[in-house]
Amino acid sequence: MEFKKLTAAEMRSYEAARLRQTENEVRKELASIRMDIYTAKSQQTGKIRGLKKALARLMTVRNQNTRKAQVQKAIKA
Repeated sequence: MEFKKLTAAEMRSYEAARLRQTENEVRKELASIRMDIYTAKSQQTGKIRGLKKALARLMTVRNQNTRKAQVQKAIKA
């Protein structure tokens, strides 16, 4: 999956479990690329920036969903 091309609108349609799974996959890919750079296997340094942005988008959408759920819960109470 190309994580850099995921938009916030697409991410908002994901369920919480899928968001967490995608976040974990992005983190694993970031770690893998960083290790490749340190061991001089790869020169994919430009990919790191895109992955970090995708990770930030994922975390933002997840936090927005969490806050929305908290507000709805507070309104019902």
